[in-house]
Amino acid sequence: MAIRNNRRTNWGAYAFLVGMIIALIMGVIQALNVVHGANIQLGFEPYVGLVLVVLGLIIGWLNIKGDEANDFLIATIAIAAIGLVSLNPAMGETLLKPVIEWINLIVGNVVILIAPAALVVGLKQIIAKVMK
Repeated sequence: MAIRNNRRTNWGAYAFLVGMIIALIMGVIQALNVVHGANIQLGFEPYVGLVLVVLGLIIGWLNIKGDEANDFLIATIAIAAIGLVSLNPAMGETLLKPVIEWINLIVGNVVILIAPAALVVGLKQIIAKVMK
């Protein structure tokens, strides 16, 4: 997902960068609230998911091209799998529970960003295959 010289690709790359920053910051804030009992309220939390979904749609539409699609979809599956592993009940009451909760909250926000992009890329791939 390199930033290229055309304007359309730059918008997708910037959407990815902004989305990842938002996802990471909000994941850390959520982790501080949940794991450490902090009460950090910014006032715009209800809109963060919507912003991440819109940015994800922009990423999928503008930034991922045909030759990058397979790699992007495989990376999306890997990120989603990390989120699922951290939800595993076998991780229950271990010494790593706070770390696992941090990972779960941060990866959860990243998945909210990446899943809509994967949906768009997957649909574009299906349409391209059907049109051949």
